[in-house]
Formats: sequence, C-alpha cells, structure tokens
Amino acid sequence: MATISDLYINNVLMPAPAHQGVTISREPIWSPDTGRTASGKMVGSIAARKTTLKIKWPPLTMSQAATIKGAIEAADFFPVAFTDMTNTRRSLTMYAGPASFTQYSWVDGMQYVLDASVDLIER
Repeated sequence: MATISDLYINNVLMPAPAHQGVTISREPIWSPDTGRTASGKMVGSIAARKTTLKIKWPPLTMSQAATIKGAIEAADFFPVAFTDMTNTRRSLTMYAGPASFTQYSWVDGMQYVLDASVDLIER
C-alpha cells in the first residue's frame, strides 16, 4: 500500500486518500497464444503489465466528493498522475471502474460522504 497526497485525476488535484487507502497492483496481460499444453505445461508470454489503483478516501465534504466524481466522469479515458511505492512519479492513461460514495447524515450543519472509493485501471 502507498499513501498518495499528490494524486491528479484528469488534471485535477484530488483530496488526499485515506491512510493506507491506496493499493497499487500490476497485472500481467498475457499474449493471445497463452494457455496450457496437453501435458499441462503453461506456455505464452506477457505482452504488457497494467497498473490498477484502488483508492479509498476518508470522510469527504460534498464538494470534495463532487470533485472526484467530476474528474472520473468527464471522459472515458483520462490522465492520472501519482507517485508510486518506489517514489517514482508516474503518469498513466486510465479509466474508472464503478465509484462508490456513501452519503452520511447531517453533522454540525454539513453533509459528509463516507467510504468513497474507486478503482482506476490502466488503458
């Protein structure tokens, strides 16, 4: 897990994710001829490795939630910039999986969003 405070989605600075709220995974994409032989041996080659960011936010204001929603819904594919677990600045073209926002009741005159999350998947 990584903590990312400089996350940009579609060139918009996002609210800081929750502590331990970002999981970065790298999925191998296998070539089309990949499979098992008659003896059960795996054959093929990795064509690419694609990154997925699973992001969770701490409680957010309605305005902060709207910023996230607006950035991920503005385009089918969009730039995402972040610093990864090796302290390397990365910029990838990604798309959003389903986003989740739990709307919380009024507290001290403000309405908050809890459990906001989204998965961003490299194109």
